[in-house]
Amino acid sequence: MRKRSALLLIILVFGVPGVTFCQAKIPMKLGLKIAPNIGWMSPGTKGYSSDGARLGATIGFVSDFYFAENYALSTGFNFQFINGKLNYEDSLLIGNNNTLTDGDVSRKYNFLYLEIPVMIKMKTKTFGKISYFGQIGIGTGFRVKATVKEHFQPTAGVPVDQQYEFNNGTTLIREAVLVGIGFEYHVDESSTIMIGLSYSNALNNVLTGVNYKTNQIEKSQLNFAELNIGFLF
Repeated sequence: MRKRSALLLIILVFGVPGVTFCQAKIPMKLGLKIAPNIGWMSPGTKGYSSDGARLGATIGFVSDFYFAENYALSTGFNFQFINGKLNYEDSLLIGNNNTLTDGDVSRKYNFLYLEIPVMIKMKTKTFGKISYFGQIGIGTGFRVKATVKEHFQPTAGVPVDQQYEFNNGTTLIREAVLVGIGFEYHVDESSTIMIGLSYSNALNNVLTGVNYKTNQIEKSQLNFAELNIGFLF
């Protein structure tokens, strides 16, 4: 009886098309992507203002696990270079002077994150060689490095420019809601070229520094939009 059951299981797993993971039409697709992005800061501290957007880039590994013909769990990992700018008033120590000097700060932020996205991907049927998709989910980014380039214009005196690491002034984790749309061009039965647009809206503050003039905790979200170009196989 056991032998018959085992034989039946083997036939079902290896002999019936569409039942097994290996014989499913598209059980899993792997690939790589590159994505130029535009990032900006959305400050939550009174007196702080965003100073426009800055260019960055993402390099990532994509994994689509299909649980139905046109529905997949999309994940992987991304190395994200995201940048932004802020303007605000602050008080800084300049040179060997032990007293704080008031002035205007223009600061450029450079972040490097390792992000793990988890999204639901929904595709249309293939029209010719093209299928369209939409995806939504969340992304958890772990800060690898943060640096700033700072221009300080004192109320009186010579401007000061400096650059330094800013890990202590930023949070370790960035959580975000991810949404995206795009299309896939099917080169052959297993390979596709993917092109799409996506938006990452931060859910948490990424700064932990203090403004020495107002004693406020610095708060700002870091958002970005990107153009995804990838190859899946």
